[in-house]
Amino acid sequence: MPSHYHAAMRTPVALLLLPSLLAQAPSRELAEVAAAYAAKVAASAIFVSGRTLDSVLAEELAPTRPLERLIRPLLRFDVDATAGTVTCKLGGATAVAVRTPNLGCVLVRPDAPLATLQQRAAPEVTAPLRDPATADWPVGDRLASTPTGIDLAALDRAIDRAFRDPDDGRRVFSRAVVVLHKGQLVRERYAAGYGADSMLPGWSMTKTLTFALVLAAQQAGIWQTEVPEWRADDDARRHITTHHLLSMTAGLAWSERYDDPGSDALRMLFASSDHAAAYTAQPIAAAAGTTYLYSSGSTNLLCRQLRRSVGDDPTYWAWPRQHLLLRLGMRNTLIETDPSGTFVGSSYGFATARDWARLGLLFQQRGRFAGEQILPRQALEDAADPAPGSRGQFGTGVWLNADPDGDGPAAREWPDLPANLMHMDGHEGQYVVVFPDEELVVVRLGCTKNGGFDLHGLLRAVRDAAVPAADTAR
Repeated sequence: MPSHYHAAMRTPVALLLLPSLLAQAPSRELAEVAAAYAAKVAASAIFVSGRTLDSVLAEELAPTRPLERLIRPLLRFDVDATAGTVTCKLGGATAVAVRTPNLGCVLVRPDAPLATLQQRAAPEVTAPLRDPATADWPVGDRLASTPTGIDLAALDRAIDRAFRDPDDGRRVFSRAVVVLHKGQLVRERYAAGYGADSMLPGWSMTKTLTFALVLAAQQAGIWQTEVPEWRADDDARRHITTHHLLSMTAGLAWSERYDDPGSDALRMLFASSDHAAAYTAQPIAAAAGTTYLYSSGSTNLLCRQLRRSVGDDPTYWAWPRQHLLLRLGMRNTLIETDPSGTFVGSSYGFATARDWARLGLLFQQRGRFAGEQILPRQALEDAADPAPGSRGQFGTGVWLNADPDGDGPAAREWPDLPANLMHMDGHEGQYVVVFPDEELVVVRLGCTKNGGFDLHGLLRAVRDAAVPAADTAR
């Protein structure tokens, strides 16, 4: 796992903040951020994923360190199913998250009050398939019975291990594993309480979905690039392009740390109403296109650019579903908004494991889906070009397994796996991994903290099941 990013994402934000709450108390700001995280995660789990508060306490908010075990009892929750709200209190801080029709859940803010948010709703966009069960995969849900050549017994053993807790006592909380081979869904498995219709968080995997939406808007001829805050001739930020934002090379100062209560990412997600504005206010740290710096803010700016490009809000809120998701058969997918109404494309995408697999299939087939070129092939091929300074780990909207320094001494992330492998990664172990040459897509969703899930082992075993041993040296 790329340590510069993922190590900071392994423990729940609220629990990472709790030691700081003790060390720096009283700090109302810290308590408010922690309460906001807990309220938002619980609300989305309950009202989007159809889970219970008890399951959130057992998984996302499970204390994994001694100090966290002391603090967790301080969190107080109130779930109002009728109003669609979850309230979390931590000391003197209170946060409320509310359900919005077809847009998931959003935090209540002083400039985005509860009554206003309860009226926010995305228009209904009806799927063209009346009965997906009678239409063939991947647009529908009817699966092929013809074998694809993969070793199913070996694949089953690999999936068994993905749901097994390690011997050191840690819990991996695997929720779903789906494997596609040659375009067909060959295996899927779900933990108790989850199923094929469970819409589960992708966290930062949503960035790749946002990339696809940007390409769709560009292809439709509506994409606007001008950022209002950067119009001045003497503002060097006006030279930042869409590609810079997608490749994390915009050059703006940004802290993505999730163990720092003052980081830009935490303040944006849990203490701001307009996430894009939190990013556009950042100063320049390096010339655009020269330095890689992972930033959730850049993706949320792209979401606001899509909002400006589309025009009115009802059309914008329906646009992903109408112009991309339903074309991919992703009927059970949504992106939540920030309090201002802009999609949080950095973090708040929810989809079934099958729908995440469909997105992976789109990338594996370089923009082609069910016989139609949905996104430009060249753009998907170019996405595998490493961003400057990323050491071969990030391209355009996707993570890579590429050569970090041009055949130098540095090793690839996974030297025994293909160099053209691409993957989407999210907080607490969300993965969609694409093997273009092997025609493989592997999806793993769960809630694993502290690096306890063996993704590399799963990928190696699945590839071995799909590729004859004589060919795995490629």
